[in-house]
Amino acid sequence: MPLDNLAGKLGVPKSTLHYRIKRLERDGVIEGYYAKASPLKLGYDYVAIVLVRARYGPHYHKRVGKKIAAIPGVWAVYYVLGEYDFVVLVRALNREDYMNKLEQLISMPDIERTSTQIAAKIVKEDPRVGT
Repeated sequence: MPLDNLAGKLGVPKSTLHYRIKRLERDGVIEGYYAKASPLKLGYDYVAIVLVRARYGPHYHKRVGKKIAAIPGVWAVYYVLGEYDFVVLVRALNREDYMNKLEQLISMPDIERTSTQIAAKIVKEDPRVGT
């Protein structure tokens, strides 16, 4: 949305809005701008949630998390506390594509065990904060 339109809707001068946006960018609140492409329209309709148990060691969560994140199709990696160490969200073209990604994951020496949940239907998926 152009700054003129947004400033009008907010009832603030365009220069004030511009300054505030720049400050939010500088402070890291706004991390960037991107086009939201539909994974489904691109053929990535196979969604898996993989729970990963890893071998403990110094800073293992950083090392293992970085390796998991490098697998193509992995779009989120969360280090969690509890029975498992990571929750990994994966998009794939189909079951075979997913199995190739899973093979990359389970072949890592730091991975002890995985448990996969396949999403039957996406009810809500929105990366925007507070929606």
